[in-house]
Amino acid sequence: MRHIPALLTALATTAFASACAQSAYVEAPSWAAFENPQPVTVAGYSGDVMEPFLSRDGQILFFNNRNQPAEQTDLHWAERVDDVTFRYRGLVAGANTSDNLDAVATMSADGRLCFVSLRSYFESLSTIYCGDWINGDIENVALQSALTQNILGRLVFDAEIAADGDTIIYADGTFTGDPFPARADLRSGALGDLGFAITPERDATLQALNTPALEFAPALSSDGLMIAFTRAEGRLPFIRFGIWIARRDDVNAAFGEPVLISAISGGLFEAPTFSPDNRALYYHRSENDRYSLWRVSLPNE
Repeated sequence: MRHIPALLTALATTAFASACAQSAYVEAPSWAAFENPQPVTVAGYSGDVMEPFLSRDGQILFFNNRNQPAEQTDLHWAERVDDVTFRYRGLVAGANTSDNLDAVATMSADGRLCFVSLRSYFESLSTIYCGDWINGDIENVALQSALTQNILGRLVFDAEIAADGDTIIYADGTFTGDPFPARADLRSGALGDLGFAITPERDATLQALNTPALEFAPALSSDGLMIAFTRAEGRLPFIRFGIWIARRDDVNAAFGEPVLISAISGGLFEAPTFSPDNRALYYHRSENDRYSLWRVSLPNE
């Protein structure tokens, strides 16, 4: 999960207590019938790949390395070679800080890049920073201070900007000391004069997606009509992960009931991101204690 271990060591330690139920299997409609899991290579990079985000034109891959306390978690980027190969370009200049977690990138079509950072959480109770992506660098980085509940232990730990840059879908989590949040739901915010801000009236568009389980790691299609996300169900140490997908007919409408992508299975996997044509999803997967990039796609018609 896109958990925040560096923060957790400073918060109270209590057990994970999310009450979750078994999810009934529903056969996927054609728009959600992803198959054929494939490993994806980041040439020139040998570390862990987590929290992938594919730019709206499909040419740039953002990711972070392992997000555990012993690691220096930074944002990296790579350029597309083909559907299953990217070429590593290095760290995202201007985004990373020493001794902090900087991770979980997302970007609008016009280059507004946002990410999660703990650099000022205990002062601001905010975690989202945004800036302008310019040729491998992020400039004009600014804290999105209106995107917070102002409650210690509660924070935005995942976010996805819509392609038009006006909407942000984020994971609102309550952390109480465990590597997993005690509660996590998807919520919606909007861009205003002071940056992104909470807009409770928009949360109704996500009502069908949230359950007593943990929902996080949202991904929007370029047209805003589909959303994929991760759901974690159960209790430690028996948490079950799934990547789900839902759709709607209008960008202002609520999403319908989500469908489980059954082709993505086995162990810990999460953090989907759409290809530009919505016919593929990229995600990270843990295998043999390494996190790597994978891809599923819709069958050829």
